Amino acid sequence: MWLDNELSLFKQNIEMLRVNQRIGRLAFLWAVLGLMGSKFLVYLLFVVLIGFIQDGLFQGSTYLSYIYFGCLQIIHIAVTIFLLKRRLNDSGSSLWYMTLVPIAYLSLWVYWGMSFSWASISETFINAGFHWDGFFWQYFILACFALPLSVPDSNEYGLDEGRDRYNNYIIAYTRSSTITKDTNNSKFDYICSCIWDVLFARIFDVKGRTPVLAFWVGLIGTRLFMDVIMNMVIAVASLIVQLGIPLYIPRWGFMAILIWPAIAMITLGIRRLHDSLLSGLWIIGLFVPYINIFVSYHLLFKKSWHIES
Repeated sequence: MWLDNELSLFKQNIEMLRVNQRIGRLAFLWAVLGLMGSKFLVYLLFVVLIGFIQDGLFQGSTYLSYIYFGCLQIIHIAVTIFLLKRRLNDSGSSLWYMTLVPIAYLSLWVYWGMSFSWASISETFINAGFHWDGFFWQYFILACFALPLSVPDSNEYGLDEGRDRYNNYIIAYTRSSTITKDTNNSKFDYICSCIWDVLFARIFDVKGRTPVLAFWVGLIGTRLFMDVIMNMVIAVASLIVQLGIPLYIPRWGFMAILIWPAIAMITLGIRRLHDSLLSGLWIIGLFVPYINIFVSYHLLFKKSWHIES
C-alpha cells in the first residue's frame, strides 16, 4: 500500500515537472553549484578511468575513456539547456538568450588562443585537460542568468515563484507546515524534540512530513549526538582492554552502531521529501548523478507545501 502511494506520487511529480517549466533564482543557483560539483567529479572519474585503462586489461584503448567522458559531457550539456530554458521561462525572457552561452564560451576560447581545428575542438569538448580558469568562467556565465527577477505572475510555463499548478489545484510553498512545533517551547526544547523524533519516536515513520527547519536541526543534532555515543563506546571498550579483560571486537563491530542513525537518516529524508511534495522514492536519486542536484535542493531548501484555496 505504501509503495503504491509513493509510485502514484512519483508519477504526479513527473507530471508537475512537465507542466511547471519554471525555476526560481535560489533553485537555479543551487543547480549551477551542483553542475560544478558534478563536472569536477567527472574529472576525477576520468583520471581514475585513465589509470585503470593504462594498467588494466584495456591498456592502450584510450578512446574508450574519451567515449565515456564525452557521453557524460553530452548529458551535462543537456542538463544545462534544461535548466537555462526553465530559468528564462521564469524571468519572462526569450529563449534566444540561450545563444549567449555558446557565444561567451567561444569568445573565451578565442581569448585563450584555441585553434579551430578538429583536434582542438574535440579536446575542448571532452575536456581532456582541466583548466581552472575555464572551469570557473563557464559557471560564472551560467550563474549570471539568476540575476533577472522572476515574472510576478503566471505565464504559459506555470505560476510565479513559490507556486505550482497540478490539475485544478494551486500548490504553494511556505515556511509553515502541517507538522509544527509548539511555539511556546524554548529553542533547546525544540532541538531536543527534533533529535528525539529522528532517533527514537519516528525512526520507522515513512508516511509523515518533516519541515525544513526540523530537518536541519534533526540532521545536525543527530550527527553530533551519534558522535558522542560513538566516542563513549570507544572509550568504554578501551578502558576494558586496558584493565586486561578479554574483549573480542569484530572488524566492523563499531560500524554496526551506525546502522541505527543510517535508518533514521533515510526515514527523515523520506519525510522531508513528503513535506516538499516529492515521493519518498526520490531518495534513491541522491546516488544518481545530476538527479541528486534536484533531490538535494528539495531536501535542504524547499519549503513546505499546502493547497492554496
